[in-house]
Amino acid sequence: MFKKTLSSLIIVGSLALGACGPQQAPPPPPAETATPVAPPPAAAPAAAPRPRPERRVEREPEYAPPPPPVCGDCGTIVSVQEERVAGQATALGTLGGAGAGAAAGGQFGKKSGKFAMMALGAVGGAFAGREVESQVRAKDVYHVVVNMEAGGTREVTVDQLNGLGVGTKVHVNGDNTLSYAN
Repeated sequence: MFKKTLSSLIIVGSLALGACGPQQAPPPPPAETATPVAPPPAAAPAAAPRPRPERRVEREPEYAPPPPPVCGDCGTIVSVQEERVAGQATALGTLGGAGAGAAAGGQFGKKSGKFAMMALGAVGGAFAGREVESQVRAKDVYHVVVNMEAGGTREVTVDQLNGLGVGTKVHVNGDNTLSYAN
């Protein structure tokens, strides 16, 4: 029985090894019936694909226009206040008032009293004349507050507004001149 088992194992092993080995070509057909077969045409070698040129899309850099230059002397009027300013009195008002006061004081008193009343009238008239002249020479001025473009505020005192008002864009020239901004 051992021989029988051993021979079965050899047959099975050789079949198993034969199946794993290289394939044998089928036997050629008999010569009488064989027709000459031309070898298959050689396939043209596949051309290597040409590399595609890189498509570079050059983007222009994102351009933001520069901010407009800040005008250091430009701004917008935010408030206007009018004020009456007393004028400058001169010697003319003082002397004129003293003369008028002396003449008025001379209308009162007799002898030495008359002289005292003239002196008192001259002093009072001088003060009155000075005050009257300062009121006659008084003028209106305007205190204008401007919000500056560069930041902050400025107050400018001007003699005339020349049509300027709240919300007007202006150019500040010094401390006492405003002009329309361009």
